[in-house]
Parts: sequence; C-alpha cells; structure tokens
Amino acid sequence: MFKKIFLGICIFIYSGFAIGKTLIINGEEITIGPISVNGIGCPNGTVTATATADNKNVAILFSAYSAITNAEAPVATTNCNIAIPLSVDPGLSVGILDIDWRGSVFAAPGAFINFHREFFFSGDVGPFKDTNWSSSGFENFLLNDRPPFASYSSCDGGALIARADTSALVIGADSLFSLRAADVGAQLLLSINVRPCEV
Repeated sequence: MFKKIFLGICIFIYSGFAIGKTLIINGEEITIGPISVNGIGCPNGTVTATATADNKNVAILFSAYSAITNAEAPVATTNCNIAIPLSVDPGLSVGILDIDWRGSVFAAPGAFINFHREFFFSGDVGPFKDTNWSSSGFENFLLNDRPPFASYSSCDGGALIARADTSALVIGADSLFSLRAADVGAQLLLSINVRPCEV
C-alpha cells in the first residue's frame, strides 16, 4: 500500500518552475504562481498542482514525499520547501487562511515520527507546527493548519510570496511517513482569501 500512486490530470510543477493559475474568489481574480518547490521530498517531476472544482483553492500533490525505514536503516528524513506567489489587482490584498495536509503514516512499535512545518511570507519569520506519532500503527491523516499570518499582500497589486518549509523524521525500523494518503493521494490544500484595502 506504500507504493500506491495518485493518478489525475494536473498542471506539472518542477523545482524552481511552475505554470501560474488564476482563481476567482469573491468575484476577484487572484494570480497564483509560478509556484516553486525544492527539497529531497519534491524532486523534479514529482509535484503537481491543480485548482479545486470550485476554482477557489489550490491543491498541490506529491508523489515522492516520503521517509521509510527498515532494520538496516532505522532512521529516515525528507523535506520540501514551497514558495507560492499571490497577487491581486491594486486596492485588494490576498492571504492564505488554511492549509490542509493529507498523507499516511505507519509507526511500528517503538517508532517515532515527526512532521514539522513553518509558515511565513518571504522576508518575515513565521510560526511553526509539529505533529508526532509514536507506535500508532497505520493511519491516514488530515492536518488543518491556520497560519496566523500578520499581514496580507500589499495593496499596490504586487506579488507576495507565501512559504511553507516542511520536513519529516522517522525513527524506528519498518515505519513510514508519506504525504500520499492511501485513499485520496497526497495533498496540500491551500484556502485563499481576498479583501479590500482600507482607503
């Protein structure tokens, strides 16, 4: 089950390059991208992105973000850093409200798994979150993060780059962390909002 591959029609994202996407939220256009990714868990050709059916959110999917251990190698790590430019017309600002992470873990008896993520806009220092599993067996997980961003984008129509730096650590033989849920495929779901600037 750890080898299941999510299949779908998506827009390909490569490390350092992506095709931008325009969403419609509250009647306003938000330009997303070019999204870039970098890290062991997101090499070239292993990350895809698409808009959700309501054209209000962006889903990013991974096919190589995993850390797997065995008796010979009982410690494994992986990571992926994501940069997401957001821009709207002058007089509006845009920000990210929620980030949903979907994946799966298998923590064998005595094993420990940590998933770490930090959120910030480029140039700022942001909050971080950690989720841990210990001897918990197999689990499909859904983690909902609400980054307490202090500011939205500027009101001059320029782009602001939202970032999520992530890493996973697995300690203990025969265990797994993967941003690939066995039933729905890996997913990072971004909920984006737009608001008018104060005059």
